[in-house]
Amino acid sequence: MTDTDLMEQQTRGQYAMSLLENELLNEALEAIDKEVMEQWIACPARDKEGKEALWQLIKTSRKFRDILTGYIETGKLATAQLKQFEKRGIFGRVAS
Repeated sequence: MTDTDLMEQQTRGQYAMSLLENELLNEALEAIDKEVMEQWIACPARDKEGKEALWQLIKTSRKFRDILTGYIETGKLATAQLKQFEKRGIFGRVAS
């Protein structure tokens, strides 16, 4: 992996962090989760397809957060590796 790849991962991690820290985005995601859960609870037991569709919405919302968290963790690892490269004096010379 090149230092350019690592810097891209680092940047993506920073963007992901800013999204997860964004108050408005978090409010919107929480509102979606709350509304979908309320609909799921109110859904008749016999409506298995409706319950399944609502459950998939909740899972998608959580997956969105998980993906952003993964980008953050990858960015942290990239930052650590870039620091190691700088420390060793090989920054800018890393080959794939």
